[in-house]
Amino acid sequence: GARALVDGHTGPTQVCDPLADIKMYALTLLGATAYTPGSYAPRLSPEAEVPHHDHSTSSWLREERASPQARVTLTVALRVEGEALKRLESTFWAVSTPGDPEYGKHLSNDQVTALLNVSHERVSAASHHFAAAGAEVTVAPNRDMLTVVMTAAEAEALLSARLHWYRHSRVKAAPRLLRAAAGYSLDASVAQHVSLVGELVQFPHIAEKATTDAAEPASSFSAAAGEEWPKGCAAAQCDNFVTPAVLAMRYKIPAAAASSSTASSMAVAEYQGQYYKTSDLATFGESCKVDVSIKETIGGDLPVAGVEAELDIEYIKAVAPAVPLTVVYNSQYSLLAWARQISSLENPPLVHSVSYGNDEKQQVSAEYMQTANTAFMKAGARGLSILFASGDQGVCGREGCGFFKKRFKPDFPAASPYITAVGGTDFVTKSVVGDEKAWVAGGGGFSDDFAIPAYQAEAVAAYLSQPDLPPKDMWNSTGRAYPDVSALAGQVNPYCVVSSGRFAGVAGTSAACPVVAGIFALLNSRRVDNGKPALGFLNPFIYQNPQGFQDVTQGKNTGGMQEYGFSAVKGWDAATGFGTPDFDALAEAVDQL
Repeated sequence: GARALVDGHTGPTQVCDPLADIKMYALTLLGATAYTPGSYAPRLSPEAEVPHHDHSTSSWLREERASPQARVTLTVALRVEGEALKRLESTFWAVSTPGDPEYGKHLSNDQVTALLNVSHERVSAASHHFAAAGAEVTVAPNRDMLTVVMTAAEAEALLSARLHWYRHSRVKAAPRLLRAAAGYSLDASVAQHVSLVGELVQFPHIAEKATTDAAEPASSFSAAAGEEWPKGCAAAQCDNFVTPAVLAMRYKIPAAAASSSTASSMAVAEYQGQYYKTSDLATFGESCKVDVSIKETIGGDLPVAGVEAELDIEYIKAVAPAVPLTVVYNSQYSLLAWARQISSLENPPLVHSVSYGNDEKQQVSAEYMQTANTAFMKAGARGLSILFASGDQGVCGREGCGFFKKRFKPDFPAASPYITAVGGTDFVTKSVVGDEKAWVAGGGGFSDDFAIPAYQAEAVAAYLSQPDLPPKDMWNSTGRAYPDVSALAGQVNPYCVVSSGRFAGVAGTSAACPVVAGIFALLNSRRVDNGKPALGFLNPFIYQNPQGFQDVTQGKNTGGMQEYGFSAVKGWDAATGFGTPDFDALAEAVDQL
């Protein structure tokens, strides 16, 4: 099926876009003042709408200018023509939707490259432009991205930018970032080939992971209303924390025979400064009786223990110990560099758990979202499942909802229609394995940028027809709604992790995301081990099978700082999606596909 889509499109596709000339003209005017000394060519600013970094509102503080000889690695996204994007999107939906004749007919990486059809002229013009300025240039296999490595001095001259170091104001362990505070521009001759140079103007959100020390002794709780709280880990510090045994009980996860080999695979994405210590993983595995082995690590080796990375690894393996795990490590805080890494692999892991969000809503440009969404569609077309944490600040995000004109701040990438967003819950009764409620700080809501996709139209319409909704002027009721599903994430019973040699409790949707990813990696095993294609992009399957989840009908994701938020109600809702996984019910649905 996929071949027919790309035949006859070997040359560059010309797309008639009446707005393109106007946009080009506007960009030229915006960039016209940014000359490099001695050059008079007009310049364009690809992400001109992104406001300059504002130290009064940012969690990142500007420090010194980059030294001229510092090495800078940048991801350059090349422009993909509109017709090619349409072909990619229609293929993405067809192969991802159960019931479609093309369901499961995933593309090879070469077929994705052919579908995108980025012309050799485009790749060559952009590559030469950066190489002529002194950069080492690597072209990604899909020919839609370049990785350029150059000195800060060369980058500043080429991009008409000032590169500064930025330090996080609160998270001391966070690595510094190199960013272009006041934007950047490109020579007009190359700007027609480039969507953006990333992530020069985006600042990542770094979660301040509050760890809780050893819990109160187990005897101080009664387990009347639900099941007995299982003693899952030998370490007493884990009593009353969520452990692999608690997850297995609540989500009905089967005890895997550790020896059973599977063709399924999974990965966690980790960024700068978040790595793992094998000694920590071994301590956790021994205490909690799970095999926390890593099959391979791509892209790094910085043995500094990071609680975020260790949480991901310990809990995706707790859920799916028999599924081989890859750690995709990136020395930069870059969503686009991660996308380039996975799309460059010939046999990428089938399920990816990513806990990444942008820090400031207004810095997420249209070009940046389009480039990220293209990467997500490429992944889905190849049969990969991409799951993102929905965020840990409720409906208001890091910026808050504002004082006078209150408005919710949806998260990106969580609100992208092309990924699965995982929200957060808490147990209703502390230390009782039973009903769950929405975690007050779990991310959820409605996108301001993307319309409601077809797969969730019915579920969202039902949610919007019930009375318990926040004031309509605070959110966009026609936007893509998220999360899709949830798992335990809150502070009522934090997760027990081992980091830097000690046991501690950690909360966040970045705990829920690897748990749900691990469950889908197990479900993939049922398919790929029987010669069937992987589940791929999960949302059409999820929305066709709400019975695969345990509905959450209590709680509200206000963020805790103000009164408004989305309530968990019967059926799908913008606090917990369809609720939390029921492995038995999901397995039955997967076996019927």
